[in-house]
Amino acid sequence: MKLVEKNLQTVTEKSVDMLKALGHPIRLQIVRYLISCKISNVTQIQTQLDIPQSTVSVHLAKLKSTRVLKSERRGLEMYYQVADNTAVDIVTLLCN
Repeated sequence: MKLVEKNLQTVTEKSVDMLKALGHPIRLQIVRYLISCKISNVTQIQTQLDIPQSTVSVHLAKLKSTRVLKSERRGLEMYYQVADNTAVDIVTLLCN
């Protein structure tokens, strides 16, 4: 396989993974919230979206594994923010 084809395949796979991650209604809500507030911890997300903390944590892990979100530890808490501007563009397009 040529280098260009391999790079295109990698980019395509990344895009598909991101779209799959954003295709779940709860994950879409989480990303929308993080776009609006920039950075938040699990408790703040759970309170704002009225979703059980365990559910929020599962979805945050999926969004982080697909590189939609990134996290930062502050003391005992993890804070999350959107890591990919493409995700912002997709969510903005879907929700407007």
